[in-house]
Amino acid sequence: MAETNMEKAYDHLRTESDWYRKWEASGLFTPDVKATGVPFSIILPPPNVTGSLHIGHALTLSLPDIIVRRKKMQGFNVLWLPGVDHAGIATQMMVEKNLKKERNLSKEDLGREKFLQLVWEWKDLSEKKIVAQIKKLGLALDWSRMKFTLSDEMQRVVRKVFVQLYREGKIYQGTYMVNRCPNCKTVLSDLEVEHKEVHGRLTYIRYPLKKDPRRWIVVATTRPETMLGDVAVAVNPKDSRYKKLIGQEVLLPLAGRAIPILGDDDVDKHFASGAVKITPAHDPLDFKIAQKNKLEKIVVIDELACMTGPIPGKYLGLDRFACRREILADLRALDLIEKEEEYVHNIGHCQRCETVVEPNISRQWFLKTADLAHPAIRAVLEKQIVFIPEKWKKVYFNWMENIQDWCISRQLWWGHRIPAYYCQECQEVVVAEENPGRCTKCGGARLVQDEDVLDTWFSSALWPFTTLGWQNDSPDFKTFYPTSIMATAFDIIFFWVARMIMMGIHCAEAVPFREVLINGLIRDDKGQKMSKTKNNAVDPLEIIREYGADALRFTLAIQAAPGMDISLSINRIKGYKTFANKIWNASRYVIMNLRGDEDLRIDVRRISDADKWILQLLNATVEKVNVLFDEYHMYEAADLIYHFIWDEYCDWYLEFSKNDLESPHTRSVLKLTLFRILQLLHPFMPYISEEIYQKIKTDKDFLLQTEFPAFNKDFVFPETFAAVEVLKKVVAETRKTRTENRIEPNKKIPIYLACDSPAEKEQLLKHLRYFDFLARSLKTEIVDDLSVLPKGFRGVSQNWEILLPFASDEDRLRELQRLTGEHDKLGKLIAQMEGKLSNSEFVGKAPAEIIQSFKKNLQEYIEKKAKIGKTIDDLS
Repeated sequence: MAETNMEKAYDHLRTESDWYRKWEASGLFTPDVKATGVPFSIILPPPNVTGSLHIGHALTLSLPDIIVRRKKMQGFNVLWLPGVDHAGIATQMMVEKNLKKERNLSKEDLGREKFLQLVWEWKDLSEKKIVAQIKKLGLALDWSRMKFTLSDEMQRVVRKVFVQLYREGKIYQGTYMVNRCPNCKTVLSDLEVEHKEVHGRLTYIRYPLKKDPRRWIVVATTRPETMLGDVAVAVNPKDSRYKKLIGQEVLLPLAGRAIPILGDDDVDKHFASGAVKITPAHDPLDFKIAQKNKLEKIVVIDELACMTGPIPGKYLGLDRFACRREILADLRALDLIEKEEEYVHNIGHCQRCETVVEPNISRQWFLKTADLAHPAIRAVLEKQIVFIPEKWKKVYFNWMENIQDWCISRQLWWGHRIPAYYCQECQEVVVAEENPGRCTKCGGARLVQDEDVLDTWFSSALWPFTTLGWQNDSPDFKTFYPTSIMATAFDIIFFWVARMIMMGIHCAEAVPFREVLINGLIRDDKGQKMSKTKNNAVDPLEIIREYGADALRFTLAIQAAPGMDISLSINRIKGYKTFANKIWNASRYVIMNLRGDEDLRIDVRRISDADKWILQLLNATVEKVNVLFDEYHMYEAADLIYHFIWDEYCDWYLEFSKNDLESPHTRSVLKLTLFRILQLLHPFMPYISEEIYQKIKTDKDFLLQTEFPAFNKDFVFPETFAAVEVLKKVVAETRKTRTENRIEPNKKIPIYLACDSPAEKEQLLKHLRYFDFLARSLKTEIVDDLSVLPKGFRGVSQNWEILLPFASDEDRLRELQRLTGEHDKLGKLIAQMEGKLSNSEFVGKAPAEIIQSFKKNLQEYIEKKAKIGKTIDDLS
């Protein structure tokens, strides 16, 4: 027998410690643009440099890696390109928080240049940690092409695109209503605002008429502090209650300013009192009404959500909520509150820090999106891009068809600085890729660059084509663009996927990817979304240390139905660690029994029926796995492989093979089937499959270099397969009968069989040596009538009856009791099934194949019950 250095127990820590370095050093992950294989490319969704990866990243990253590894084994020229994202707001907040905690300083204390130096240091540490984590997961990424969204190269290309879009009239500056987070100190796009239901109060305030202060009009508001910026009261012109008041003026309480009452069709006359206060600087609808009516816009809440502007001095500098309390107290003192009501409404919160967002008018940079959206919609309609699952394209269309201009400027220091320069001489705005040095209008040399940076998602939208070198028409861009697939979570379809499609089509003149694979979110075993605040977050590195990267990858893959959330439990991960142990032990058995004379070219004329059975079953598994992979049903492929290895290969074939180890042909089949299993496993469990492959290595240095299994027409043996399935069926029922009657597992006993199918009887006779070994039979006889034999324990399996002779009368009574219970149980089951088949509603709705299967099972139960009834009569 061949010597093996395989340890008795599988040690994932040892196995997973060094293979990645060897793969990387060999250039396995680095494609050549001149290679003959069909190009296949995926761009890694870049993790944020905010710290380390979480379990959600493990899912988003491992699924495309499974696809990538199979594609490599199929001979495609594969590029799996890594990168990290600078993540403007998130990273700046982390560094600011850390600076405050460790040195009790703000970013303003350091100044922009020193603060950014600190962020770069943070980025370098975080990136190093993220790359190490990704490598632990075993991702087949080409690190020689690593990208960073804020690298010098990316900064140049982002400026290039910005200037191009500006010159095309698609980027502009405008003063509009925006969402501002006072905590993050920046504006937010609509997508970065999360609306939450809040229990608040609706306050009805009396606004006295200027002509007659003893009369008033009542307006209702949830934000009394904003009334200091009111410039009008609006009513619906069709509202009969207020028609006569249109054109009059009211005195703004607490401020004393006279403001007009105007009519506007946008006012909902059924909401509250039907009259609304107009605060254009702090409400989107009010801003719209003010634009139509050419009203002044008075800012009374600043960027930090403190009171400002032309307001009574006592309120200046107060926090908005503190001011609300003061104003309500002052209104009550003046008897200007009509009433107050509990009111449930949706309020915008910053998605990142959960602070209540403040609507604010501000001069910002915007990108016109309507013209960009049309071709992006058409690309999905015409199936240039396919969403998997398809249902997500409806979500995509809904947003794209109602898209608003995108506010792309952010009041941050960390990010892509906007390439706009303001002339201090003539106020001209010069937009250029590099500092022009002088004003293009007046020639002045005093130019000041815009302080703002671009929304992080702006550079992310350019990711697929810029990382491949669109900016210099590189060989990578020519070879690998458009990319093949984008795998990501559903919650960033708007933030990222839609914007990549728009920008890819507009700038690179082609869709950025052909398919979008949407995965779900990871939840705990109670169905809750994992988060640090809920104390249910799982660190992928801890799982890898405890159970191995292979076990984690397989757990995620086998549950990852496209678009569906995953319920992650440690017990499942433990289960797949046990699966890895099973693979190891099975491989150890095979390798220990190899003698070096095995040939992977199987001579099917000289192998056993058991060998033919496993080759056909493996062949069918390979065929189905390839179909499932092509449909992106990796979860079903993983499940199929799992059950093939555990239930068929380990539980049956390895046991069959123990009878035939002297045959070099069976040993050849053992080696070939193990090799194919390792190949099927490799995309899911790269480490253990590689470790074992090295013990049976073919002409390729690494498993990834071998050809992924495909259907083999020479491995189809339907008659032999059916015969071995009969053998399995009878062995299983015999084992069950032994177990139920507490017969010692290793004790050899005589076994008698009867069969009412001559064909199956003939099939089993050919395989009695396997039966005797697996059923622990002293001698096996197939007879015509069991009733003439001594009494014994009985088993029934379709056409077969089994008799294991009693050792005593106690055995007989115990068997009689067991069979009576089984007989009664079958009777109840048959009655239930007959009841269902007599139910016209069930028969009418169920598919024909279900009904057919139902009837077949019912007939089998009826026959089994009859045989058990006959046995009961014999035993009695």
